[in-house]
Amino acid sequence: MSLLYYSRMKAIVNLLPLLERSQLPAAVVSVFAAGYEAEFHPDELSLRDVGRYTYSLARSHVVHMHTLFFESLAARHPGKLRLAHAFPGLVLGPGFQNPKHPAWFRVTMKVLGPLLRPLSVPPAECGQRMVSYASTRYPARPVDGGAAPADVCFGTDGQAGSGAYALGAKGEGVLKTESYAKFDKDEMRARVWEHTTMAFSVIASGSKFSG
Repeated sequence: MSLLYYSRMKAIVNLLPLLERSQLPAAVVSVFAAGYEAEFHPDELSLRDVGRYTYSLARSHVVHMHTLFFESLAARHPGKLRLAHAFPGLVLGPGFQNPKHPAWFRVTMKVLGPLLRPLSVPPAECGQRMVSYASTRYPARPVDGGAAPADVCFGTDGQAGSGAYALGAKGEGVLKTESYAKFDKDEMRARVWEHTTMAFSVIASGSKFSG
């Protein structure tokens, strides 16, 4: 949770003074698992119950948290921030052979690599795609509720050019809207914002966050 969510949001918050001083709307791209919404636990935003914690649950939970926090940032900084959470697709980079992975995993990926290559995104192309998500096709939220430019992507709130985006490997919107229909999104957005900023405040004071 620290690596996949809190540290990323804290980096953005820390950089806000510089991002807001940019002459053009600043772009933030967080590369993880946009579009992989499944389980979400509003009653336990930190996912501290190790009895039910799994990577797939954490991934899904963090995807929801990304969306809700990014929407808050976009609304609080109209005309200044454009935030994209992106899923890069299958990229067969050197990370799959990292010695920290179990030997069985590295061997499996070495054997399957040639078979998976036609379904994967080449690393160089992936990098180009990620940079493209900082383009004007994904604009900042209009100031004072004005109209968004023409031919822009729809944001995660369902509005064109609303400043927060969930993007697939080809830059298409991939938000699973049905996952957010299970709760009051406005209320949950406020709760995630309060939870996250409280974590930052408690940790900055030198205390241990246990929320």
